[in-house]
Amino acid sequence: MADTLDRGAIEAMVRDALRKHSDQRAVAEHVAQATFTHGGEVLLQPSVLPNPAQPASLKSLIASTPARVAVGRTGTRYTTSTLLKFRADHAAAKEAVLSEVNSELLTRLGFVQVRSQAKDKKHFLQRPDAGRALSDEAKEVVVAKLPKGAQLQIIYGDGLSAEAINVNAEPLQQALSRELQSRGIRANPPLFVHLSRVKIMDEVARLIECESCLFICGERPGLGFADSLSAYFIYRPATGATDADREVISNINPRGFPPAQAAVQISDSIARILRDKKSGVILG
Repeated sequence: MADTLDRGAIEAMVRDALRKHSDQRAVAEHVAQATFTHGGEVLLQPSVLPNPAQPASLKSLIASTPARVAVGRTGTRYTTSTLLKFRADHAAAKEAVLSEVNSELLTRLGFVQVRSQAKDKKHFLQRPDAGRALSDEAKEVVVAKLPKGAQLQIIYGDGLSAEAINVNAEPLQQALSRELQSRGIRANPPLFVHLSRVKIMDEVARLIECESCLFICGERPGLGFADSLSAYFIYRPATGATDADREVISNINPRGFPPAQAAVQISDSIARILRDKKSGVILG
């Protein structure tokens, strides 16, 4: 393959780096190039290797992933901008885990709302099992408000990033409604389960005897990505159903898998498991 690094080139780069001392002037120039907002905050420019052996390969690598690659260094340490960006992204991930869903959004979308057995956010994070089961009151609401025997029950949950629900649930649900209707799939009114995790979908599905169930929640935040949704779906989950019985479409966000496109793939997948009457690894 053209324009790739060979072992000799890598060894030469490493030996050359070991012979050199830290170039402090590079850091000074990088900070000097930083821009400032009106409030005085520094917007550090992305840090990259100053003199790559293969510029084209490096450019292609950086464009292929949001991961921290080719960020350069000062001696044996990250550059200041890389470290600050890392800490900012880490803070955003922690904030997403503790975020709360926008109640006005749920009301506007007309979701039926219930709660899991988790008492609060702390309990939810410390006891995953509490987020996987409905409260007694929730069971009563589900049975009373959701018709039995539907082809599909859509469930939303905050998961590990309620912010992902706040940002992406509305465009995804609007697109899903269109796509499911175009395929003739009969879906119950969407349900939102506060403080819930994926496996709670099995209990809901069994209570209302629906053919298939779709659970959409905020993904575990990554560094720099705190607003992604995952969509899990399963066909008639029996008691004792495991993750091997369900399938998932992840990275649903404007920068990854846009909601409108995700809705198409989700709807196609639901149509498939309804047709084949099975889901999960058994399909392999």
